[in-house]
Amino acid sequence: MSKKKKKRKQKFRNNVSSINESSHYHYKRKRRDKIIKNRLHGDGYIIDGFVIDRGHKDGLEVHSITENGVIIIHNYHTGKLITKLIARPEQIERYYKNSGTIPPKRVLFLARWHEDLGYNRR
Repeated sequence: MSKKKKKRKQKFRNNVSSINESSHYHYKRKRRDKIIKNRLHGDGYIIDGFVIDRGHKDGLEVHSITENGVIIIHNYHTGKLITKLIARPEQIERYYKNSGTIPPKRVLFLARWHEDLGYNRR
């Protein structure tokens, strides 16, 4: 890789950090973010959140569920955005089951609808 490309790539990485996104999110998840923005009309308001230990080297994650059926995942320690997911019904049910509460019916309905439309393919 040429010095010019390396410098441009480093400058881009610095810009990514300044807006508090992980490079994983910035490079890999733009398509999904476009669907969330254009078809779901944005993230929506956060209605619940769960601290999750996935055993990742960077530590705990915060999984926030929004009214639009989107899961926003941040690093617990740095606050950096890791990714956004268009929730599947099983994901929503698993979060609430593990916390001993009942999931909102509207969010489950939206998750099923998004799955039927193919927005949340694995």
